Amino acid sequence: MKRNLAISISRPRGRSSGEEAGGAIRFRHGLRPRTIAEQIADTCGVMIVEGRLAPGDRVGEEKLAEMYRVSRGPVREAIRILEKRRLVDIIPRRGAFVRAITLDSIADLFNVRNALAAMAVETVTRRAARQEKDPTLLKLERRRAQLARMAEDPACSPLDFSFQLTRIVYTLISGSGNRLLGEIWTELNEHTFWTAIWRTPQDGLTHEERQARYAQVNATVELVRAGQVPEAAASLRTWMDEIRDRVLQNLA
Repeated sequence: MKRNLAISISRPRGRSSGEEAGGAIRFRHGLRPRTIAEQIADTCGVMIVEGRLAPGDRVGEEKLAEMYRVSRGPVREAIRILEKRRLVDIIPRRGAFVRAITLDSIADLFNVRNALAAMAVETVTRRAARQEKDPTLLKLERRRAQLARMAEDPACSPLDFSFQLTRIVYTLISGSGNRLLGEIWTELNEHTFWTAIWRTPQDGLTHEERQARYAQVNATVELVRAGQVPEAAASLRTWMDEIRDRVLQNLA
């Protein structure tokens, strides 16, 4: 007996340039409204990650089309998006079925992303030791200042704070100049269940937690500016690994 998909499309929320709902960042210039297919995929993705749709459950086109009062076209596209994000398997002549997501698979995703970020910060830090007015450092300073203001604001949204953390990490990714690293990072963000994880706040849920996280990020930036390569990488891995553990704890 299959489950009923009692879900609704959430309205897309406005973000600053380069950001998207779901904790992922679409690394391109400009923004466009999210399509109906993307909204359906986002909503279904959250249900899969949170376990409200179980492994093996069928994601039926007809049921979704009826529920959202849309044609089958956007629903088919939503299912293809879910397949790209590794959230469903499409079996020819049978349909789409929820793919099993384990805490280990989520940990693997975090571990790969954190390792890539550490590689990037090493490259940027080496360059900072040789080049005082590095453009990446200037951008990093702006991002840090924005995060500082958010950390001081008791009313700051935890999700907005997490978005800003992601922007800081991507500043390092793009600033490394490693094109392959950037492509892999973007692929992990856009074509995995990463977006579904961050549709709801996972870290920095209180004012005190956000202040503590900012202090860690601030320490990392200072080490980057000082050209201390292994120390900067270790500092970044510390707080990124803490975020990983926090998310795993939440989802458990």
